[in-house]
Amino acid sequence: MLIFFRKFLLAAVMLLPLAACQTTMNLRQDCKVGDWNFIGNKDGAQGFDARFEERRQFCATVDGDKIKQESASQYQAGWQQGNQHFWEQVGVQDGISALAISNYEQQLKTDTIVKNHTPPNQDAYQRGWVRGNADYWYGVGDTDGKAGRSAKDEQLRAASGQAIGFNQGSYQQGWHAGNYAYWTQTGFQDAHDGVPDSELKNHAQAAQAKGVQVREDAYKAAWNKEIVEYWRRLGWSDATEGRDVITRRADARARGLKFSEAEYQQQWEQRLIQYWREAGNADGFGQPNQIEERISNARRNNVFVIPQTRDTYNQAWFAQNAVYCSPENAFAFGRRNHRMALEVCQASQQNQVRRAWNAGQDYEDIARKLSNIHIDLASLNDRRADAARRLERIEREIRRDQDDKNRVTNNDTASNDRRRERERQELREFLQGSAYRMEELRSWEFRYSQQMQQIKRDIYRND
Repeated sequence: MLIFFRKFLLAAVMLLPLAACQTTMNLRQDCKVGDWNFIGNKDGAQGFDARFEERRQFCATVDGDKIKQESASQYQAGWQQGNQHFWEQVGVQDGISALAISNYEQQLKTDTIVKNHTPPNQDAYQRGWVRGNADYWYGVGDTDGKAGRSAKDEQLRAASGQAIGFNQGSYQQGWHAGNYAYWTQTGFQDAHDGVPDSELKNHAQAAQAKGVQVREDAYKAAWNKEIVEYWRRLGWSDATEGRDVITRRADARARGLKFSEAEYQQQWEQRLIQYWREAGNADGFGQPNQIEERISNARRNNVFVIPQTRDTYNQAWFAQNAVYCSPENAFAFGRRNHRMALEVCQASQQNQVRRAWNAGQDYEDIARKLSNIHIDLASLNDRRADAARRLERIEREIRRDQDDKNRVTNNDTASNDRRRERERQELREFLQGSAYRMEELRSWEFRYSQQMQQIKRDIYRND
C-alpha cells in the first residue's frame, strides 16, 4: 500500500509542470460552475500564487452571475489548502528521493516555482518530507528483509542515512514486512521444487547464524499452499508418462513429503480425459475408430485406461467423423484436390460425400474458367478504352483540318487524310466487333457464376 502511495505521489509531482498550464476551456468551465473554493484550490495545488482578481476578471466575461461577495474569501481559503497540498507533495517527493529536508531551500529556486511566484510554505513541505522519508526507509527495510539480510544491518543503514535523516521505525516496519516475504518465498520455492517442509530446520539454522529472524508461520503457510500445486502439476504430467498414484504415494513416503493424494488424482484423471479426447479427435478426422487398438497399446504409450476412456474417445471420434464426412468438408477437399478416406464414413453418407468431393473438383475447374473470363474482360475493356481514345483524337484532328480554310491541299495532306480515314474505320470496326465479344464474355461470366452457385447447392442433395 505504501509503495503504491509513493508511486502515486511521484507521478503527481512529475505532472505539476504540465498541470500548471490550465487551458482556457478548463478555466471557462470552472467559471460556469462558480465554485471559488475549488478554483482557488486548483491554483494553489498547481503552485500558482493567489490571483483572485485575475480569475474574477476572466470569469466576468464568462458568467458574471457566479461571482458573489463571498467569492474572494472562498477563493483564498481554497488557495491556502491547495498551496499546502502543493508543498506537501514537493516534500513527499524529496523525502522519497532520499534528499535532505534542507533541500527546501533549493526548491525555492527551481524554475517552476520562480516562474509561478509560488509563495513558500516550509511547514507544509516538512510535513510532506516526513511522510516521504518514512516511505523511503520503509522501502529500504522491505528490500533488506526480502533479501534475507540481518536486522543488525539497521545500524549500517542508520549510519549511512545520517545525512538525509534515518527513520528507525519505518525501516523496522519495512524490514519485518520484507522478512515475512522472504520466508514466504522460501516456503513457496521449497514446495514448488518438491522439497519437504522439514528443510525449514536447515533454513532456520542458516538464518540464525546470520542473525536473520525466522518466521516459521510464513514459511509453513506458503509451503502448505504450494505443495498442493506441486502435486497437481505432477498428476497432470504423470498421466502421460507412465506414473500413477501408487508410484507417487511410495515416492512421497520415501522423501518424507506430504502427499496431496486427492488433488493429484483429480489432475491425473483430468489429463487422461483430455488425452483420450484428443486421441478421438485426431482419429475421427479421416481415420477409422481405433479405440481397441489404442487401449491395447496404452501401457506401451505410457498412458492409462480409465473408466471414462471409451466414452470420451468415442464421443470425440464420432463428433470429428461427422465433421470429416460432412458435405462442406468433402467439397473443400475436392477443391484442393486432397484425397478423402470415404471408407471411414457411414455407408449411407458415402454417396453424398463422394458427390460433394467431385463437386469441389468441378467447382474449382469452373472457377479457373471464370478467372480466365475476368482476365479477358479486363484486357478487352482496356483495349476498347484505348481504341476509343485514339478514335476521339483522330476525329478531332479530322474536324480541325476540315474547319481550317487556309489548309494547303497537296499529295502529302491527301495521303495523311487517307491514312487517318483508314485508321478511323479500323477503330470503328474494332469497337463494334469487340462490343459483341464483350457481351459474349459477360454471358459466359454469368453462366459460370450460376453453375458455381448451383454446384454448391447440389452438394447437400441426398439422392
